[in-house]
Amino acid sequence: MTSEDEAKQLDSVTDRVQEKELDESRATQALGALSATTSADSASRSTFFAKKEDVGIIMDELEVTEDEAVAALRAAAAEEGEDGKPPEGQQLVAAALRRLVLS
Repeated sequence: MTSEDEAKQLDSVTDRVQEKELDESRATQALGALSATTSADSASRSTFFAKKEDVGIIMDELEVTEDEAVAALRAAAAEEGEDGKPPEGQQLVAAALRRLVLS
């Protein structure tokens, strides 16, 4: 095979690849939706405040540190319950206790 034949063969192989243009507006919209979801998730996580009573219950029941109790409450609050909403009140404390016992 001559170099000319090899070049033609190489061109025929590379010509078969079709380049797809990205729709710029669609890509921008997708990135915007992703960043909005991420910022909403981080905002909801950062606004969690543990009640002293809840922290005290967990510390007394399982003899854990305050930081561990708060972390368990925060993790339990981030989970969705059966109704699709985060647990509150006694359900939140129960979920945090369950999380600590099972870990």
